[in-house]
Amino acid sequence: MTTKWTIPSDLWFGETVAILGAGPDMTEELAAKAKGFKTIACNRAIKFAPWADMFVALDPHHPFWEEADKLGFKGMRIIGVEHDDFDALYLGMMYERVQISPLETIEIRNNAMAAIRIAYLAGANKIMLIGFDPERYEEIHAHTGFRGLKQGLEQIIAELTANGVTVERIDSNEQKPGTKPPRRSEIDPKKFPQTEAAE
Repeated sequence: MTTKWTIPSDLWFGETVAILGAGPDMTEELAAKAKGFKTIACNRAIKFAPWADMFVALDPHHPFWEEADKLGFKGMRIIGVEHDDFDALYLGMMYERVQISPLETIEIRNNAMAAIRIAYLAGANKIMLIGFDPERYEEIHAHTGFRGLKQGLEQIIAELTANGVTVERIDSNEQKPGTKPPRRSEIDPKKFPQTEAAE
């Protein structure tokens, strides 16, 4: 059963927090750059970092929840909805308002953006964004209608920087533009429908 949770402002006060994105080029080597820091793994990044302090997967229908169990993940689990079948902390879907142009503002739901917001509200003074690859992510998900991650990331980095938080972005050295996205899981897709916008 989920437990409603409010992020304590001193949870990681003054700490460096590494956030492992679900970018298509995430690797174990890239995830290892987070070791030694408080770490949040988003969605499929959990398979590269079962040692993380926190796992963020807002959508309970993703197979990554089962992956976290298989890997023996012991940290905090963050979910976006109340659900009887999940032992997790419920924060809500955590939508971010993103200005696409002077005349267009949208709201997006994204695990990596939620993780950035969590780290900030938890008191981090430095945030390392590892394996986000937003340009590649948007290329892969263009057919779904999902957009705004690139602009949203730029905007939240500007906001945090203006508030005194250092933000560093570390992407893979081996990006593979034009290749197919990684397979999510061998788990039955009928049991866990794919909802692309929640990466």
